[in-house]
Amino acid sequence: MAKQKQILQGIDNFKEIIDKNGYYVDKTLLIKDLSERPDKVVLITRPRRFGKTLNLSMLKYFFEIPECRQHTLEDIDVSYLFTDLKIFAEEKYHQLQGTYPVVYLTFKEVKQNTWEKAYQNLKETIAGEYRRHRYIIESNVLSEVEKKIYNKVMNYEGNEVDYTNVIKNLTDYLKRYFKKKCMVIIDEYDTPIQAGYLNGYFRQIIEFKRSMLVKGFKDNEALKQGVLTGIMKVAQESIFSDFNNPLVETLLSERFHEYFGFVELEVTEMAAYYGLEGDLEGIKNWYNGYIFGLDTVIYNPWSILKFISSPREGFKPHWINTSDNQILKEVLQLDKKEGKEVVEKLIQGEEVYKVIEENVVYQSIKDNPEVAWSFLLHAGYLKASGRRKDLLGEKFEYQLEIPNVEVRLIYRDMIRSFFKEEARVAVEIENLIQSLVEKDLETFTILLEELYFKQVSYYDLPPQPVAYEKLGLAQQKIRHENFYHGFMLGLLSFALDKYQVYSNKEYGLGRPDLALIPRDKKQNPTAYLFEFKWDSTKGKKSLEELAQAALQQIEEKKYREGLIAAEGLTEVVALGVGFKGKELLVQRT
Repeated sequence: MAKQKQILQGIDNFKEIIDKNGYYVDKTLLIKDLSERPDKVVLITRPRRFGKTLNLSMLKYFFEIPECRQHTLEDIDVSYLFTDLKIFAEEKYHQLQGTYPVVYLTFKEVKQNTWEKAYQNLKETIAGEYRRHRYIIESNVLSEVEKKIYNKVMNYEGNEVDYTNVIKNLTDYLKRYFKKKCMVIIDEYDTPIQAGYLNGYFRQIIEFKRSMLVKGFKDNEALKQGVLTGIMKVAQESIFSDFNNPLVETLLSERFHEYFGFVELEVTEMAAYYGLEGDLEGIKNWYNGYIFGLDTVIYNPWSILKFISSPREGFKPHWINTSDNQILKEVLQLDKKEGKEVVEKLIQGEEVYKVIEENVVYQSIKDNPEVAWSFLLHAGYLKASGRRKDLLGEKFEYQLEIPNVEVRLIYRDMIRSFFKEEARVAVEIENLIQSLVEKDLETFTILLEELYFKQVSYYDLPPQPVAYEKLGLAQQKIRHENFYHGFMLGLLSFALDKYQVYSNKEYGLGRPDLALIPRDKKQNPTAYLFEFKWDSTKGKKSLEELAQAALQQIEEKKYREGLIAAEGLTEVVALGVGFKGKELLVQRT
């Protein structure tokens, strides 16, 4: 009986996974699709932790001539790695395996906080690949001058020109040695660029990367094909356009859409293999929801593997903890008013359409909201669930949504930032949620009053004073109630890990302002309905009358009955909230 394959967390070396009997989701048909492409350079962009490094490692072991590994501890013949995989189903790919020299560079660890440290890391990465191919200088294919430069690069003694010449020179040397053109595989080409953007050495890293890539790929007669991965296509300094515009396949493209991340069938098979079929619904809610191409549903592979390796720990965020999400925070702070409004719409499930750019100008991320939303999509913080032509019919606008529960928790934290990111305030909001769950209305009201009094001035109503005076009374009322609605939504979003927060969703004979529905209805069968009423400080209605009017609407519109029928719940707590000036009152039935 075959030994059960194990989940190998954090290992992105293809050979190591196969050798250690790791569970491998077969993506080897990527080899077929790439080998059939006429394009000299292919850039594939996907979010972090979606299998880019593992796929490129697989490509290296497939294409690389065995002799390239003569100075490593690895097996010379690695064809056995592919014996039971999809790519060997066709005989012609048996013949293709091991037929090209390969230059392989991964820049995923080049993310230091200074240019000096990053540059040293770049040199070490390049020197490592030179050392791997040092059999070249042991041959007679290099001149004495070339050997001298080769040794300088291996020993970190070269100048910047020597290191930016790595692709150009090494492919030329390998072609001379093997009499064959080279595959060039570059993993996470843009990780150093993002680090430079965050840490103040953007200009230096852009110039370095541009020089290396343009010299290496433009009119390079030693190049068979170059394959690069990253999070997005960087649109600065003609990095790509200068070498005849590569084939760029983003997560919006149809080609290669199934090779990065797990498709539904792959997750279903994996769950069945480990006896976790009963967890598929939870897996879908927490880690599914990405869409690559036009309609291919993708699961987050990092989070899936983390969950399956420790299912008894239950569902919890994994992917969001692999980065400090610094850029995300900066993006959503670039225009706090728009950022808050869009996040609230995303959490509510309302339609949000944005024009998405495939070429991202990093320096515009914090200045241009349109570029910011493009970044969030490419980086995996949003998904594009549909598209339409803009008003001019010139560009596509994509409908953006939060992919799943795991990513939704990030936006809950962003809501926290809209409350000034004060730790004390965050604790108060957590206490507010806890008092609600415990049905402690008195404490809930006190905490809500305190938060409202301290935080309400932070929000600015949309209309300017002059324009606001022109609004009719009914319009003023709508604007104010929307304002209080947004305030409450922000607070209740802190419960997103255990509750779904619905805004204006139809139940009974109408649409209650907010509804909190427990995610696990067996353990927690109680839901909460909120209806808000407002009157001006000069109005005649008291807070008690406003709160009672809210409760009366819940009763007359049969919100409670509709919610119980629709969601299969046994208990619904109805809360009416009256707002007047800086005061509020909460009552329940």
